[in-house]
Amino acid sequence: MEYEILQDFPGSQDGRFTEQFKAGTRAELSAYLVACVPTDWIRPVKEVEIDNKAIITDSPRRGRPAKA
Repeated sequence: MEYEILQDFPGSQDGRFTEQFKAGTRAELSAYLVACVPTDWIRPVKEVEIDNKAIITDSPRRGRPAKA
C-alpha cells in the first residue's frame, strides 16, 4: 500500500536493508515496515475508485444506446 511520509526516518522493507524515507514523499511500504513505524510518521494514501460507466450501443456505426 502507498503511504505519504510525514517525517524523515530510516526503515527497512524486509528487515535486511535500510533505506531513508523523506517527509513530503510517497512510498510503497511493506506491512513489516508499517508495523514498525509510529502512526504519526506515515499516512495511507487513499486510492481513487474508478467507476466503470461503459455505454453499450446497438451498432458501432449508429452509436445509439441499446434498447432495454
